[in-house]
Amino acid sequence: MVDRLTPGSTHVLWTPQPGPQTTFVTCPYEEVLYGGSAGGGKTDALIGDFAAGIEQYGSAWHGLIARRSFPMLAEIEKRALEIFSPHYGASSYKKSERTWYFKTAKGVATLKLASIDDEIKVIDHQGQQYSWIGMDEATQWPNDNVLEYLITRTRSPKGSPTYIRLTANPGGVGHVWVKERFRIGKVPDMHPFSVSGRRREGQEEGHTIQRVFIPARVTDNAVLMRNDPTYIDKLNNIADPILRKALYEGDWNIIAGAAFPEFSLEHHVCEPFEVPEGARVIRMMDWGHAKPYACLWQYVNFDGRTYIIRELYGKGKKPGEGSRESCPDVWEKIRSIEESMGWNVVQSFLDPQCWAEHGGDSEYTMLGGAKARWQPWPKGPNSRRQHKQLVHDMLKVVNGESRTQIFDHCEHLIRTLGTLPIDPRNPEVVDTNAEDHAYDAFRGGNATRAVFNRFGKRGRELEFFDGLDAAVTPSTQNFGGW
Repeated sequence: MVDRLTPGSTHVLWTPQPGPQTTFVTCPYEEVLYGGSAGGGKTDALIGDFAAGIEQYGSAWHGLIARRSFPMLAEIEKRALEIFSPHYGASSYKKSERTWYFKTAKGVATLKLASIDDEIKVIDHQGQQYSWIGMDEATQWPNDNVLEYLITRTRSPKGSPTYIRLTANPGGVGHVWVKERFRIGKVPDMHPFSVSGRRREGQEEGHTIQRVFIPARVTDNAVLMRNDPTYIDKLNNIADPILRKALYEGDWNIIAGAAFPEFSLEHHVCEPFEVPEGARVIRMMDWGHAKPYACLWQYVNFDGRTYIIRELYGKGKKPGEGSRESCPDVWEKIRSIEESMGWNVVQSFLDPQCWAEHGGDSEYTMLGGAKARWQPWPKGPNSRRQHKQLVHDMLKVVNGESRTQIFDHCEHLIRTLGTLPIDPRNPEVVDTNAEDHAYDAFRGGNATRAVFNRFGKRGRELEFFDGLDAAVTPSTQNFGGW
């Protein structure tokens, strides 16, 4: 295949399989996501999509394929050599540069492989220009910052079109932003939708791009089914039902590697009701400026059932981005909410990092200080692991019921609690690269209450300052006595 299946093409580097692969490499839209189940032919689709422009655009065609780490590039490198070497020769690939140079009748096209871990590493590509950019396994990046920067590198002074291509399986630390960016579940699959960019001065509207999600299942990969017919059985026999749904069925409503797989809308979300007058309300907050802040309010009824009754979430325009509000402004919002609701806030818990001073007033002080009655939550060597176990215990479903309920208007706690992934290096904790701010407020506040209830105020102080939180485990909590 020389170009986007233009009639009259005579040289064939690679041919897409009928179905999703063909749809992908012939798709005219600017930003496309391809993926779903494992074995759907994502690597071939990505390489083939770039190959479509080599002969057609020549020296105007420059591409980049990115993975989050260097070892992840090995399979792409191997497959690209198999596809390109028969025509362009193995010497067209400069391994030291991780770059192919394709000599065509219209000049030299290039394709570079790069490992880009985060938004700092991506700056290495400043000054570069690409007409085609591919991000393989996009859900491995915690947010879309790398993608957004790379998009600024897509330009074509010689007049070729520009394309952004992503591949992904459900799950991973970036599951939420990929799903939201391509509106999976909100827009029908393979239906393009328009996104308007920011308008420049003097423009009535910004540049409009079209995005589309093209799902692929392992059964769409006829070559794999023929060469390795047992692979589909390997996916179908995955013991973990959540992982099986993600990798075998390509289900984006399931999170592979979810930190809290027990969380469900059915068991943990309820319709709001009026909190009893005089009820003891607890405030819990995780502060953020460039990242979102999250403030939650909860109360515990007479039989020990916990209700999250309100949230205030400082979210920017993109997932994981903060609203960049000032501490005094946010404190005024908190105070206004509590005053309007008439709540009796008896305890307030805040991330202990807020007590640090950085050449001026601390965030604790600017968030109301003593007037807000903030207390720092416990933070010791094993606190994140113990807090996670506490949340598991609070979300436990017994006889079809959970003792923790979240009002359905607390959308960000609900949205993120069910999609948080575990840390791939430590399955006992949540991946802190994910959007964990509402979770941090929830687990930090309740961990403090658990210690406070067990030891009293002095015990809480000892726990916080001396790191004695190892004594607090889910089996020792007396939830009914809160």
